[in-house]
Amino acid sequence: MDLEAYQREIGGISRYQIVIICLASTLMLFSSLTSQAAVFLSAVPDHRCSVPPIDDPNSYNFTESEILNLTIPYNPIEQTYDECQRYAYNLSTCTGGNDVACITSPMEVGVMTCDKGYHYDTSVYKATTISDFNLVCDRVYLDTLANTLFFAGIFIGSAIVGPLSDWFGRKVAVIVFCLGLVSTGVGCAFAPTYEIFVVTRVLTAIFGIPCFIIQFTYVTEISGIEWRTQAGLLVNMGSALSHAILPGVAYALRDWRGIQLFVGASPAIFLLFVYFIPESPRWLLTNKKYNQAKAVIGRFAKSKGKVLSDETWDRIVEMEEKHIESRKSEEKAAKKLGIWDLFRFPAMRVICVDVLFIWFTISMVFYGLTLNGGSLAGDPYLNTTLNGLVEVGAYLVLYFSGTFGRKPMLSGSFILGGLSCISSMLCDYFSNGDNNLLNASTALAIIGKFFASLGFALVYQVTSELFPTEARTTAVSMGSMSARVGSMLSPLTLQLQKSVPWATQTIFGTLSVLAGFTTLFFPETNKAEYLRSLPDAEQFYWDNIFCLKWWSKGKKSSNEEHTNCAYVDEEKSENVTRL
Repeated sequence: MDLEAYQREIGGISRYQIVIICLASTLMLFSSLTSQAAVFLSAVPDHRCSVPPIDDPNSYNFTESEILNLTIPYNPIEQTYDECQRYAYNLSTCTGGNDVACITSPMEVGVMTCDKGYHYDTSVYKATTISDFNLVCDRVYLDTLANTLFFAGIFIGSAIVGPLSDWFGRKVAVIVFCLGLVSTGVGCAFAPTYEIFVVTRVLTAIFGIPCFIIQFTYVTEISGIEWRTQAGLLVNMGSALSHAILPGVAYALRDWRGIQLFVGASPAIFLLFVYFIPESPRWLLTNKKYNQAKAVIGRFAKSKGKVLSDETWDRIVEMEEKHIESRKSEEKAAKKLGIWDLFRFPAMRVICVDVLFIWFTISMVFYGLTLNGGSLAGDPYLNTTLNGLVEVGAYLVLYFSGTFGRKPMLSGSFILGGLSCISSMLCDYFSNGDNNLLNASTALAIIGKFFASLGFALVYQVTSELFPTEARTTAVSMGSMSARVGSMLSPLTLQLQKSVPWATQTIFGTLSVLAGFTTLFFPETNKAEYLRSLPDAEQFYWDNIFCLKWWSKGKKSSNEEHTNCAYVDEEKSENVTRL
């Protein structure tokens, strides 16, 4: 009897486990705020050149409209005032009062860049990193750099979390990373310069993503097979709800330092519960900490009104030790496999290239649409709230992937999301100030975020099902690395829309549609068994991908040649649909 069999014997998941899963998921509710905070931290307020003393109410009593008309060049085509230039008046000759001789006709002077700093509108945002550090005009690239480096921090955090969590345990690792997230997050709120802000933001990314990964692993380990999907969904729901809550906090505070202080300090709430959260019993069993594991599993049983007897425990330990030895043999074999081994077989080679492309695309589009939420037409707080709520809806729809199949749902999420982005761009491009078209553009962008959220959840699941046990972790790691490249490029893609307004959504939409059509090449993996080896996977592809079946029809010997590599196995010829 192993641990899974014992949990089924005592009646499945216990109330104690449910409470622990809920407590653990609180970290997701707060740590996920970090990845979305940039929407408000680096929001770009309306701005113009500062023109003292013209815009000093103590010197002149001009309205904002009058200041713009008198001192700022106007673009009649775009119907906007220039944000980075002013008329080249000699402002030092302006003395205030009724003396306006210093402001002559615009036709008599040229234009110049802002030499007196910038004036920022504070009606929507009291202060952002953009206004505090003047990240506009010739310094606008610095904001893009900050967001790109943040995603580089996520890449680093993703790389280090696995070994540390496996070496020291889930609980110890998550406490360390949570403390790091709180300290760097709070420190970021008091950053006096742009450089310190960037460094602390990158550190919050390095500490933040491990909190999600560890807790996702923890709740799935503690819940048992039958409740694993629901537990994982609860974690994702916590993350999605945090994205919906953040705009309300930002609306109340409206100052980037206050927002960052809330974002940085809130994960500390989890530390209040950590004493009541036990170590993962699976990790304890794997590391032969049997006394501690017995105490945790005993609480599971007690919560179900059962008693864990010594005899039952001995059987559990005996079976787990057999599993450990079996896993060690598999891991020893798996260590011989690297990413390049996944490209040795022709059909798997195509699958791998496709996996790299869809991970890259979904990450770029998901984070791009998230960061762009504050730039859409309409109220930025409402738009960002809706962006978070659609994530909740996407995770609920994910349940139906077992009914409709993985492939059609994954392909549909990419194609429909891409078409939403392209339609959003067209509405915005042809709006010419029409509020109806601008509102339609915003709605379509939010719909695109819904499908991007659904696609992001599905790529994890589909990738793990497409590859065999001996290469599954390697394949997911390969996809994750490609995703990080996409996320790092998303701020650069958003920057492009400032010079070419239609480019960003067109790129997102085109890549998504292409990715959707390429996923049609995948075999259906719903309700299929797990593949065990690379030759098994290669045979599975040839047996279940339509175009490959057509190509190999009547060429059985050629098909066998494809799978007759270094991992030849007599079982490879079994024509069984298994994963």
